[in-house]
Amino acid sequence: MNTIGFFTQRRTDERSTSKGFNWRYVTVVMCILGAVLTGLVLQMWRWQVNSHAYYDDLAKAQYLVNERLPTSRGTICAADGSVLAVDEPVWGVYASVSSDVRERERVDLQRDTFIYTVSQILTLDPEKVDKQLTADFRYVPLKHEVSVDDKRALEDAGLLGLYFVEEEKRIYPQGQLAAQLIGFVGRNDNGEAVGNYGLEGYYAGDLLGMEGYSYEEKDSRGNVILTGEYDPVYPRSGKNIVLTLEPAMQSRVETSLAKSVKAYKAKSGSAIVMDPRTGAILVMATFPTYNPGYYWKEENADVFRNRAISDVYEYGSVNKALTISMALEEGAITPKTVCHDKTGSMQLYDQTIYTWDKMPDGDLLPKDILKYSNNVCAAETGLKVGIERFYSYLEKFGIGNFVGIGLQDEATSYLAPLEKWTKLDLAVSSFGQSISATPLQIISAISTIANDGVRMRPYIVQKIYDESEEITIQPEAIGRVVSEETAQEVQGMMEVVVREGEAKWWFDQVKMYSIAGKTGTAQIPYKDKAGYYDDKTNVTFVGFSPVHDAKMIMIVRLEEPKTDTFSASTAVPAWIDIYKEIVLDLGIAPES
Repeated sequence: MNTIGFFTQRRTDERSTSKGFNWRYVTVVMCILGAVLTGLVLQMWRWQVNSHAYYDDLAKAQYLVNERLPTSRGTICAADGSVLAVDEPVWGVYASVSSDVRERERVDLQRDTFIYTVSQILTLDPEKVDKQLTADFRYVPLKHEVSVDDKRALEDAGLLGLYFVEEEKRIYPQGQLAAQLIGFVGRNDNGEAVGNYGLEGYYAGDLLGMEGYSYEEKDSRGNVILTGEYDPVYPRSGKNIVLTLEPAMQSRVETSLAKSVKAYKAKSGSAIVMDPRTGAILVMATFPTYNPGYYWKEENADVFRNRAISDVYEYGSVNKALTISMALEEGAITPKTVCHDKTGSMQLYDQTIYTWDKMPDGDLLPKDILKYSNNVCAAETGLKVGIERFYSYLEKFGIGNFVGIGLQDEATSYLAPLEKWTKLDLAVSSFGQSISATPLQIISAISTIANDGVRMRPYIVQKIYDESEEITIQPEAIGRVVSEETAQEVQGMMEVVVREGEAKWWFDQVKMYSIAGKTGTAQIPYKDKAGYYDDKTNVTFVGFSPVHDAKMIMIVRLEEPKTDTFSASTAVPAWIDIYKEIVLDLGIAPES
């Protein structure tokens, strides 16, 4: 064997093998390193660019604490400054424990004491609290709106794992007073406080203001790092609202209205007292009522509605005062025009219009049409005005137009389009049938006559303010509807209604005062077919005082009284009872 040749060949093979192995090894390693580096670059791109915000928030969550800085809702006050709605400081109570083993052990040692003490002070079910505090619980809300006294009692107990957060509770110091006008603050499905109905609902955003938040950097033990990041958003308190409402009168009206609703066995009642010279609402009352501080106790949500602004109904003969005003203003009649009612009825197309008792009233002047509340002559008067002019006047008086008083549940009536009106529509609307409005719209319309022909916009809020801004609402004239001469002529006719009309016996109780007004008795239409109930009515009386230069106008409406179906024997005495209660507040002197 050639030994030298063997080793030479072996070294040659090893070099060849070694050279081939190193090349493949380097290639594989380079590919792996390239793939890893590429993956790292892509992941870093995802972390630092695409998901930067997410991971930034995640990191901050480990050392920053986001705390809510509560704000107080604005206060609602009456015209005399008395508080109707205000926030009261209360506390939310919750149990919380970190994942630290030693802390959880300390909390577990006093578990029974914790449950017993919290349940006793907060009047909670101990079994429910026990179920909430599971072995691995981190945060458990126990109760909202805890009083300051109860919070102090819990603090004195020295319980570990018990914490408090400042909250606000809406309270209503006057109880039921003006409940439907004010509304209430309840909670939605997420437990958030939300304004409902009335002022609380309509001005929810203004009253609430804006909550604040703070972001504080803390160490692992929860201590604030004074040099750390601090990024507060300061809270802004809600705006305060001052009303035109006179609370003393409001209270007396509510009491008197409740008595009348019960006495005449009506389903409901509503009343509004307004200054016709400015449009300021002095009283707005509804019965049945409720306490907004305990709204959750009410089984029927219908009690929350402010019927004075939300109920649209046919208001009947009150509209005759508007019809006479239109006709006088248009020159279609004069105060001396005579209407001849010989049969107590009139035929129009295939329909017959009757007087309320189906008896003729004879020859009637315009004042007598109002005095006897004659449907036939009111219809004839409306027909003299004509469809287009009558419709135009209704709109000027505000019938069918949204008032916009600033309360959440305000509704408006509906006027069929002018092109759909017929002479029959005109005739029946002249005496208030087949035409509807809310009590607010009706008092606004009749106040035009009381205010010498100028209609003022009704308003209930006179000032909205906070620490940086104040808005004062001034009386606003919507426009002149009829002349001063026409308005004063109708004022005198409406005084005749009071002194000589069907309810004159009731008005003898206040004969020393100057009063003008008009009754309205309207049958209630069927809901599912044409026609009206024979035994169901809505009764209304609108009156103002004094007759000339009126300082007040008031509407009283009773829904479906059962003792009698006529306004002269229900709405009128209810109106008089209220008037006697508030006439001194209004500064109206008796005539000598």
